Amino acid sequence: MTQTLTRPTDAFTLDAAIAKFGAAKVLRAALFALITRGPKPRALDADALSDYLRADIGLGPAEPPPEPWSFLR
Repeated sequence: MTQTLTRPTDAFTLDAAIAKFGAAKVLRAALFALITRGPKPRALDADALSDYLRADIGLGPAEPPPEPWSFLR
């Protein structure tokens, strides 16, 4: 069974935004959004991932496993 909630929706249109905030604020916000840039994306580096995440995406471990005879000491 799926529950469906009926709520009054507030349609977002440019006319509604101008009526609510004013034309100057809407224009200023639109220009600001066009001019400013978001944060610079970081470079992807697989070496920084843990071995579990590396295995999830199909990579081998970052460091080779220890030699078996090193456990016999």
